[in-house]
Amino acid sequence: MQLTKTDFIQFLNCPKSVWLMHKDPEKYPESPISDFDQKLIREGYEFEGHVKALFSSFENASDFEFQATYKTDDGLLARADIIRKNADGSIALYEIKSSTEVKTDKKHHHLEDAAFQTVVATRAGETVTEVYIVHLNKKYVREGSINPEHMVSVSDVTDRVSNILPKIEKQMDEALDLLQADQIDRSSCRCLLLSKGHHCNSFEYFNPDLPDPSIYNLPSLWGKRLETFVTEGRLELSNIELDEVTNQQKPVLAAFQNGGQFIDRADIQNFFDTLEYPLHFFDYEAYGSAIPMIDGLSPHDHLPFQFSLHIMQADGSVSHVEYLAEEMKLPEKLVDALVQNIGGSGSIIAWHKTYENERNKHLAKLYPQHEEFLLGLVERTKDLEDVFKTGYVDIAFGGSSSIKRVLPVIVPDLTYEGMDIAEGTAAMDAWAKMVAEKDSDAKAKLRKDLLAYCERDTLAMVRIFEYVKSVLSSA
Repeated sequence: MQLTKTDFIQFLNCPKSVWLMHKDPEKYPESPISDFDQKLIREGYEFEGHVKALFSSFENASDFEFQATYKTDDGLLARADIIRKNADGSIALYEIKSSTEVKTDKKHHHLEDAAFQTVVATRAGETVTEVYIVHLNKKYVREGSINPEHMVSVSDVTDRVSNILPKIEKQMDEALDLLQADQIDRSSCRCLLLSKGHHCNSFEYFNPDLPDPSIYNLPSLWGKRLETFVTEGRLELSNIELDEVTNQQKPVLAAFQNGGQFIDRADIQNFFDTLEYPLHFFDYEAYGSAIPMIDGLSPHDHLPFQFSLHIMQADGSVSHVEYLAEEMKLPEKLVDALVQNIGGSGSIIAWHKTYENERNKHLAKLYPQHEEFLLGLVERTKDLEDVFKTGYVDIAFGGSSSIKRVLPVIVPDLTYEGMDIAEGTAAMDAWAKMVAEKDSDAKAKLRKDLLAYCERDTLAMVRIFEYVKSVLSSA
């Protein structure tokens, strides 16, 4: 039985899940790798290639070894991205991460990754004197061919890793001991104490009797409040009172208590009162990549390549405007199209407006001649998603305010099903293929699919807006 770094990180989240994967794999619910995760993997390999090119150019390049593998008799397995062999026989470890910083959040804890590698290498007989995280330089701006010397940053994390080594080594031994067990208690797993977004792949297997809906439908449920509900065995929403939850969670609980829906007409009206016609229902599609695709971009910059705009007048009439870039270039033409089609008055309506606002702020830096216009869009943007956090909540949303959860419930006749492009990562991939495609028919098909998807996003907002407006008028 071998314990890899991936296994160990999974163990830190849910020990029982990694046990099930190794010891009873037929019961383990494998989840397919998402398109987004596949994209991250590809970009990771791409960045790794640039790092290797850089290290291979060093005068002491012969001191470096790539993908050094270490195994221990007790079952640990590690493959170090890079090691440097020192003159005294010791080594330095380098972990490659395609982020712009050393991350220490729950999902991506680079220090824990590096600590695992350090322990395995040490137990395999090496003396590790230094530990580094190799990552992207967020200040790098591409000009011409990729310059690895300027794009790659190396952070010394030796002391930070040393501080957590005792804890990590103890947890690694616990993981090894667990994998030696032939059976475990399968009645539940500790993910009960984690928010819904952090549940393991095996959550439903270990907790088959969880009610639906449950307390995990409450948004941002974590910490002491979650621990109290679980410890007291109160997993059903019927056992939770309104004064026990946060203001953010109350609408969801109230929807359950009301038989399915919570409607605060005053809250919805407050949103409508902030709006000024004409309304511009707006959505960007943008290409984000770890490695800058073109000149003028930095690592993980997003390159807007498309927008859809439904414009509603005060009389309820709606028109549609759209733009799709034909080449992978900085989006000057896109900005020109925005200037031509969005006037100086009227509200901009987005769903989860942070994304559109961040794009507009970045565009304002790229094109200072349009800064006033673009930052004006930011000021005028209203978030339709907010209505579905506090004003209109259906228990069928599953505690989410995502448009993909709201739309099927309140506008079931409008759907993304059957569309060749139905989510953002697929749109990014399709656009990259479209701009490179030589066959005119294939190119036209990709263009048609991209336009249809982006238009569906803004049409969905229009239909949802009209539905909510009808709720107000029926009061």
